[in-house]
Amino acid sequence: MRVHQIVPRLDAGDAVSNQALCIHKLLTEWGFESRIFANGMDEFGKTYASYDQHYREFMDNKDDLVIFHLAIYCGSYEMFLESRNKKVVIYHNITPPEFYECFYPEAAHLCRLGKDLLPKLSAVDLALGDSDFNRREMVAAGFAEDKTGVLPINPPLDKLDGVEEDEAFLRQLGDGKVNLLFVGRVVPNKRVEDIIKLFYCYHRGINARSRLIVAGSLLNTYYSALLSMARRMGIQDRVHFLGKISDSRLKSCYLGSHYYSSMSEHEGFCVPLLEAFHFDLPVLAYSAGAVPETMGDAGVVFDEKDYGLLAELIDRMERDAFMRERLLDSQRLRLGDFASSLFESALKRSIGGLLGLPEAEPVGAAAAGGG
Repeated sequence: MRVHQIVPRLDAGDAVSNQALCIHKLLTEWGFESRIFANGMDEFGKTYASYDQHYREFMDNKDDLVIFHLAIYCGSYEMFLESRNKKVVIYHNITPPEFYECFYPEAAHLCRLGKDLLPKLSAVDLALGDSDFNRREMVAAGFAEDKTGVLPINPPLDKLDGVEEDEAFLRQLGDGKVNLLFVGRVVPNKRVEDIIKLFYCYHRGINARSRLIVAGSLLNTYYSALLSMARRMGIQDRVHFLGKISDSRLKSCYLGSHYYSSMSEHEGFCVPLLEAFHFDLPVLAYSAGAVPETMGDAGVVFDEKDYGLLAELIDRMERDAFMRERLLDSQRLRLGDFASSLFESALKRSIGGLLGLPEAEPVGAAAAGGG
């Protein structure tokens, strides 16, 4: 039996790509012939994927299984719908278009098309979300609840463990300043401006020996607005936008920072939260989208963006080692819920019935467990 995955892109460091590769690895270990097809890819992706038009030769086989990853609009959905394979959708969520309207109308258009696509995919054998937040959105779009489930992302933390850190950069970060970190695409739904406001309160009101590090690809119009904001606040020399960085520098960011903050107002999962857990950074995260699910009872999850109060909380953790350690203990405990062995079991429970694996749960049972 063959299992095919269709992704919008297969790129290095991308969460959806990492998920597809993880599934590919497990399917191969289970003895299935596994392929990944992508609409686009970088040089890394070319090692693992074929362009999506090559999927057409497998579309007529009723015994094959095809998994369609929905994270943005992609025209390959037409092949997916036409296919006679057994069908699974994995929904990674799509940013609501209104976040992009002012800064990047083209992206807003793609997000709108992607959201509109969701109901068209509802007649599948199984639909999985990275989180229950995503699963509920699928049900609201017309997917049968008893054919939905949750398959959390399996973050490739061991990959970063095996990377050499950037020692020169790490020395720069180790100059005695308190480093506040954010990792992710610098796009409007991430609300990086709110992280800057938190940093301003901490830097100006509590500890001038501090810096903010923002690591992730930049959307130029939004980035320009953030730079202007930092200049108006007089902290432009303490706010560092790194752009898209190597795994070596990313690891160094985590090793050299002291706190991690997310102010995002839309998340389907949010892998950097778990990366911050892994590197023992206390996490302060705004409660939006799937963030409360990913965080569980760990870290600090807040419903109101009181920047002064959050700055005081960072200061308290700087002075109270016991409080900081208790918070880190909660994060270490939560991280255990995302172990690779648990992901393998969850994947087998979810799609094992469609693959004919022994002791696999039926689709409805897997869905009930995910909700």
